[in-house]
Parts: sequence; C-alpha cells; structure tokens
Amino acid sequence: MNNITKFPPIHVVSTKNTQTKPTESPAFSFDQFSLNGKSAVMREKMLTDTFVLDNIAILGQATAIYAKPNTGKTLIVLSMLIESIKSGRVKGENVYYINADDTYKGLVTKLEIAEQYGFHMIAPSHGGFETNQFQSYVRKMIDENTAHGKVIILDTVKKFTDLMDKKQATNFMKIGREFISSGGTLIMLAHTNKNRDTDGKVVFAGTSDVVDDCDCAFILDEVTKTDFKKQVLFENFKSRGDVARELAFTYSITEKQSYKDLIDSVQPLDVATIEQAKKEKIITAKVEKDAVAIEVITDAINQGHNKQPDLLRYAKEAGVSDAKCRKALKDYEGEKLSNSSLWRVVHGDKNSKTYYLLTNNDNSARYYEAAKNG
Repeated sequence: MNNITKFPPIHVVSTKNTQTKPTESPAFSFDQFSLNGKSAVMREKMLTDTFVLDNIAILGQATAIYAKPNTGKTLIVLSMLIESIKSGRVKGENVYYINADDTYKGLVTKLEIAEQYGFHMIAPSHGGFETNQFQSYVRKMIDENTAHGKVIILDTVKKFTDLMDKKQATNFMKIGREFISSGGTLIMLAHTNKNRDTDGKVVFAGTSDVVDDCDCAFILDEVTKTDFKKQVLFENFKSRGDVARELAFTYSITEKQSYKDLIDSVQPLDVATIEQAKKEKIITAKVEKDAVAIEVITDAINQGHNKQPDLLRYAKEAGVSDAKCRKALKDYEGEKLSNSSLWRVVHGDKNSKTYYLLTNNDNSARYYEAAKNG
C-alpha cells in the first residue's frame, strides 16, 4: 500500500481584467472655504485703526497718494511719519521707507533723518536691494509670516511696476492685497498726469488697477505758491475708514534751507483756510489754463500796447484768438493784484478801454511770472 500524502488543489486567481475602482471625491461644497472657527486667530492678526499718516493712511490698509512732481508729497509724508513715530502711534523699526526716486545727495539727507527717528531707509542698488525683486521680497514676508505690523512706503510706485500695463499693475496689487491681509501696511506715492481734466483737477497716472485695489486714495495738489511758502491740498477720492475728505498743509520753500528745516516747516491748515485754499485752487487751475493769454497780454501792456484794439491785434499776431483775449481781459480785470486780478481798466470816451498792469511793491514782472506758473 502506497502512503501518498494528498494536498488540496491549488486555485490560481487570475489578475487579468481586474480594475481598481476609483476613489469617489466628495461632492463640492463651499464648506471647504468657510472661515467659521477661525475668528479668534484672525482677530489676533487684526490691527487697530491707528493712523500711520494722521487722517490719511490707516495701519493695515493700502493707501495711494498721487501728486505732480515737486508738489511736496515726499516732504509731507516724511513729516507726518515722523510725527506718528514721535507720538508713539507707530514704531520706527516697523517702517521701511523705500526711496527709489531720489538723487544720491537726497538719499543721504533722508537717510540721516531716518537714522534720527529710527525708521528704515532702503534704496535700489544699495545693500543688495533691487526693485524688480520687490514682489518676491513681499512674498517671502507673507509666506514666512513676518508681514504683520510692518509698514512699507514706496516712493514712487512706478519704480516697482508699470502703471500703464494693466496686467502688471493687477499682479502688483494682488500681492499688495495679500500683504495687507497678512497684517502689513502699504503706502504708495505716485504721479499724476501732466494735463488736468476739464474741471482743472489733476488726474492720477496709469490704469485704475492701483486705485481699484487700494483702500484709500488721495490727490495732492498745489493751491498757492509765493517766493516763501506753498499751500497744498489733499483730496480723498476713495476711502475705507475714517480718513479726512480734505486736508491742507503749508510749508516753506525758502532757498538754502536744510531738508530737515523744510520738514519742520510743514504745518496743517485749519478748516477756514482749507475752504479758502479750495477757492484758490480753482483760480490757480484757471490761471494755468489761461497762461498763454495772460503772458501775451502782459507782454503787450509792458510794450505800451495797452489800448484794447492794440492789445487784440498784438494777441492775434501771437496766436491768441480775439475771443480768448477778450475773455482773459475781462476775467483778470480788477483793482488789487492777485491770482484773479492782474490788470485794471480805465474807461474813456466812446467806450474805449485802456489797460494797466496792477503792481505789488513795484515788482509786477516777478509776480506775473509766479501767477502764470500757478
């Protein structure tokens, strides 16, 4: 008898034609984006409504300030920043002023001021900083959670993005908004167009993307100017928060002053003065618009062509139409020299008119030059 061990039959399982069933994804729901339960963490990151620039720029917001060159935007912003640091509203070590629109001498002067008040001064090609890397620097601050409480001031913003390129401006402000959401503060100084609008107001330069995506936006415009001082007016045209609708300042422009003296000369103006400044601004815009006619009429009178027919003939030869010359003669007629009164008229026989330049301390030529230039 054979002793043979019997083993159970082996069943071979074929792997052919077997498929792994795909994992079913959950149905879409906005629940995945819900912030509920995160309010405590978000509140810790929220900044109090503190002004970095009094009545203009709030901590934790993006603010744009537009002005023509030499209006005083850098001077006034530095003056207001220093006041905020001195009052304790802002810590100087949290402020980074990026000076990308200055001469070497100007940079050194402002650096000394920054050192005195404890805020940071940064400039392109110094210390390894490059403007074309700015967005990547900000991205690192966001990713590394170091943006909270930091204030960045860009002077001027056109050095960091092409304001005429909608795509570039949009991308720039996208990361700017992320910086704000991370607790940062962004203040952007920018230029206006060379030409004013039909109402005589200056207009911000570039596409509207910066304005659309910032929290507050202001136009800063020159109102009056003499040999010794200048008055300027901030006008708000976009706001989120309790910022001023209008704010006026005066500062010295006397020659041979130090920049520190100029900063110290910046003074706010009261409400009544602001209203007067607004009126002066309208007059100044009109004078600027009528500058050619004013210059031609002034030259004609200085050369002895002060009777109306002679004035009109002289103006026509200089390229100023009869209608425009008559209007200017009427608009700037008065008894006391000012931006709105440049000459007086003496009426003679048969409705004749003779014009004489109004004078101020026998220095009319200098004054008219100032009037023509606003």
